[in-house]
Amino acid sequence: MIESAARWESPDDFARRRGLHPVNTDHLRIAEFRAKVRAAGEGWVGGGRPGELVELLAKAAAGDPELARLVRVGGQLVEDFLDGFRHNEAVRQDSVGVPPRDLVGDLIDGRPIAQDVLDGMAANYLVTVVRAPDQGAVALRDAAGPDALVTTREGVLVLLAPDIGDEHTERAVGQLSRWLAGSGWIATARRARAEIAAGFAEASEVLRLVVAGRRPSGVYSLADVLVEYAVTQHEEVAANLASVIKPLRSHPVLWETLTALIDADYNRNKAAKSLFIHRSTLDYRLQRVQQITGFDPTSGRGAQVLIAAMIVDATR
Repeated sequence: MIESAARWESPDDFARRRGLHPVNTDHLRIAEFRAKVRAAGEGWVGGGRPGELVELLAKAAAGDPELARLVRVGGQLVEDFLDGFRHNEAVRQDSVGVPPRDLVGDLIDGRPIAQDVLDGMAANYLVTVVRAPDQGAVALRDAAGPDALVTTREGVLVLLAPDIGDEHTERAVGQLSRWLAGSGWIATARRARAEIAAGFAEASEVLRLVVAGRRPSGVYSLADVLVEYAVTQHEEVAANLASVIKPLRSHPVLWETLTALIDADYNRNKAAKSLFIHRSTLDYRLQRVQQITGFDPTSGRGAQVLIAAMIVDATR
């Protein structure tokens, strides 16, 4: 009898082939890990958060760096899979017709949505765009609440959470801020269901201005960037500001110095320390910035103009 070319491979064979451990202990190691995974499965409630499943698997791999890395990678795949499954279930309808493949994507793009789908949605939403490293969509939805919808767009996460009042929205923003954990930015806009596309455009612009303005990690709305928004929306003003900062681009050291000053919230001692230079050297460089741009970065008005100019430069 000819043996099939596609031979079944046991978990022990797979572990040995992948080089997880010396051959003579592979079977014991994998068997122990599988036993822990089974125990974790017995203790997991199927309706719990997908993130909880990954946490349980990580505990099963505790003390074994290679298996822990495997769990982290595989766990993220599990989260992504379950996230897609949950999203599909959320928009599945019993009525005739195919629901939108990406409901959030259709809403933020302003595409037509079936009326029966709209009827199942909240009247108002907190539209949220997120730029944060190493954060999954499932964890974001868990932070925003079970009724939130999530998608991705051009490298950022987009979330729609039902907005049922100021108190509820403030609590949701607080949860998102804690989820952010000081790494990245969140921008929000509140809109009626029919105006979600406009809310997404506003939140995206807020995020763009926050990042360009080198703001610290946090949650922002249009109220936090009113000056920057007004400046960048006025083409003539934006062009004049761009001409102010353009000459500084040919002086990398001075550009770095001005950036350090902004990052230090205009504290010159802190800026000098971050650049590993003496305070007098920093002051000299800032004088050169004033000579080139015509604005003193150490004065209130000068600083305001220069940061606005840098934001315009970063967003054009």
